[in-house]
Amino acid sequence: MEKLRVVSEVPGPDSSPYGEWGRLTRFLESARLAFARERDLWVSLGVDEQVRISASGYNVAVRKHIDAVEDGEMLHASVLLHSYALAESAAADRLAMDLRSLRGIEDWGARLLSANDCDWSEVKGGLAGAVEVAVVRNAFAHGSRAVDPPAHARLLAAGARTRPVGSVVTLPYSQLREFRARLLSLLNAAGI
Repeated sequence: MEKLRVVSEVPGPDSSPYGEWGRLTRFLESARLAFARERDLWVSLGVDEQVRISASGYNVAVRKHIDAVEDGEMLHASVLLHSYALAESAAADRLAMDLRSLRGIEDWGARLLSANDCDWSEVKGGLAGAVEVAVVRNAFAHGSRAVDPPAHARLLAAGARTRPVGSVVTLPYSQLREFRARLLSLLNAAGI
C-alpha cells in the first residue's frame, strides 16, 4: 500500500482562512468519492461475511469495513469541527484576541459583526442558525450526540425552535453544507 503524503500550506501572517477552507472542501468531496468507490468495490465482490481485510495492523471483517466507509456522518462531523475551528480562529485573529478567551459563537460572532458595522440579519440563518451550528459541533466534539438542557437553552435564547432536549444530533451531508455556508456567511459579513 502506498504511503499517504502530507500536503500542508503554511499560512503567512496576512493569510485568510479561505485557503484552508478550500483545502478542507476538496478533502470532503474527495473523501466522499473515495468512500463510495471503496464501498462499491467491496459490495461488488460479493464476498461472504468470513472474509477479513488486513493492512498495517487493521484487521476487520469486510462487513465492518463497509459499515465504516458508509458512515458519512463521521466524515461530516470531522469537517464541521475543522470548519468551525477555522472560523473561530479567524475571529480571534480579526478581534486580536487569544483564541482561548473567546466564548460562544454568540459572543465572538456579534463582536465580529459589530466591528464591521453589521448584525446577525446579514448572516445566513442569523444568530439562531449560528448557534445551531455551534450546538451540533459541540455534540460531536464532546461525544454527547444528543441535545442536553444547556444546549437546548442556548438554542432557545438565540431564537431557534428546533432540536428538543434529548433529541439525537445527526449530520447528513446537506446539513453539513448548510452549516458551512452559515459559517462562511458570518466571516463574509464580518469582512474577513
